[in-house]
Amino acid sequence: MTETDEAIPMSQMTVKADDEVRVAQAVLQTASLGDELPAGRYIFAFDEYFPVTRRQMKQSWRYLRRMTREGPPIELDVEVTIDEFARSGMLLEPVLVPPRINRAELLLLVDHGGSMVPFHMLSNRLVETALRGGQLGRVGIYYFHNCPVEYLYCDPDQLEYERIDDILKRLPERTGILIFSDAGAARGGLSQERVAVTEHLLQQFKQRLRYIAWLNPMPRSRWSGTSAGKIMRSIPMFDLSRKGFDDAISVLRGRSTRVLRGTMI
Repeated sequence: MTETDEAIPMSQMTVKADDEVRVAQAVLQTASLGDELPAGRYIFAFDEYFPVTRRQMKQSWRYLRRMTREGPPIELDVEVTIDEFARSGMLLEPVLVPPRINRAELLLLVDHGGSMVPFHMLSNRLVETALRGGQLGRVGIYYFHNCPVEYLYCDPDQLEYERIDDILKRLPERTGILIFSDAGAARGGLSQERVAVTEHLLQQFKQRLRYIAWLNPMPRSRWSGTSAGKIMRSIPMFDLSRKGFDDAISVLRGRSTRVLRGTMI
């Protein structure tokens, strides 16, 4: 432990990954750091902003449903069975139907490294709850740094990759895309190149898929004047609060929305 670490109370230095109560949002101490953000150069503002808990994430994921009946008829159709009995006056046999199965598919794209280092715990929680608690039909997880161009990575260390075009070709139209990134809001910068590259990527997605949303770990008040403030004009973008997460899920469900300045109303 360094002298700097000894001067900081342990309650401000440590947040356990398995803490089921709440994980505080990381608030950057400075917006003028270099390209790589050292992991120790941020603080946890417990009394300012609280993202969703693991339990709340699981609950929200379960609203992402596209139900269809598939397989052999093994479930009782109560309404039709009663109608048949009322019509004929006798019940020869119950009416059975295939079970309902959730066929919702999700492509979760996670910005990893750089200014997203303080939010790795939250991105891990998103991935974990989507895979294990969401009860989704299928989940694909890919990673990128700042903004993807041609490739998405299959692992957080960004060692194995796939072409974006190849990934999109495999996805059915019902797949929803959720992007988790600060979109440049963490450092407060505005990069026209980043905005242009991101908007080109979003256009690729929109040509193949209908349901796309963006989840930003920075509070909405920090988006103005940054790349995030520009990107939010091209995609429904929400902050990582309980309401923001629920609104993002609503977009992925295909709920009819009107987007005004990045706010779903």
